[in-house]
Amino acid sequence: MASPTFTSNYGGDALDYIVKATVLGNEAVSKGSVYVIEDVQKSISISKMVSTADPIIPREAMPTTKSATVTWSEAQLTPVDMMIYINDINPRIFEAAWRQFQPKGNLPDKVLDPNIQAAFVDVVLRQAQLQMGKLMWQGDVSLAVTNPLHFFDGYVTRAAASSTNIDTTNIGTITKDNIITIFEDMSADVPDALFDDPDMIIHMNTGDFRKYQEADRALSFKGSGPQAAAPPNFGGREIRHYSGLPANNIIIAKSTTGTDSNFYAGTQKASDQDQLIVEKLRPEGEHYFLKALFTMDANFSIDSESVFYAGS
Repeated sequence: MASPTFTSNYGGDALDYIVKATVLGNEAVSKGSVYVIEDVQKSISISKMVSTADPIIPREAMPTTKSATVTWSEAQLTPVDMMIYINDINPRIFEAAWRQFQPKGNLPDKVLDPNIQAAFVDVVLRQAQLQMGKLMWQGDVSLAVTNPLHFFDGYVTRAAASSTNIDTTNIGTITKDNIITIFEDMSADVPDALFDDPDMIIHMNTGDFRKYQEADRALSFKGSGPQAAAPPNFGGREIRHYSGLPANNIIIAKSTTGTDSNFYAGTQKASDQDQLIVEKLRPEGEHYFLKALFTMDANFSIDSESVFYAGS
């Protein structure tokens, strides 16, 4: 990560608090869609066991006929290494503007005040969480190493490459005129055994969800009035929208924070705050550094039970 750049129109004093940009965090996790496995050091397998249909056969006194085949397969979670490193946090920058942090009496050793540390860490973490949220949906290992989304394959990337998930017929780029038709087509593709499962949730881009709201308000019947917002629901199925999920892609999948979720993630630590250290860059110097190490990977548990739409 590049070193921080400080710009200011400082005219003598600053407010008693730092105003931090509002950035949405890792929405996939915060909205309860992903089962996160902690303390994955290297790799872990998501075990899947499937039986062929109709295992009940006529009774045999001395059985010789096998009634079903049980197959075992695994999806892998292999968290990859990532890092944040900022190496020139200078306490004097804050002392220059914040009266409460200006030294009094003899010049002491410069110490990065804990309140400044917390604010600095928080504003960096907000951006890290936003990047992680995008990674979980649209990460792609085929991207260049300079691309911030190259670390691992996200759910949309995996769904697009899968040969076993359920692909809904592409009728084009998502618009307010076709979004309801796309929802109907995807709903029709949900397997009967999962149709009534309340955890089979629609996942989509926030901009595309706003198109659905516009389409709902435009309906001459059943829709919401122009003064209301369409609820995040279609045909009794919950809709969750994310700024980090790429536009023109929709996934219907079982989504919980438990082992029955179709969205899995593996990481060494679920809490970003546990990863961060802020220390002096050199013992005799006044500058500080911030360093954070992360590991994460994402995968489906059973992608054959997910419905995917990619519009173009």
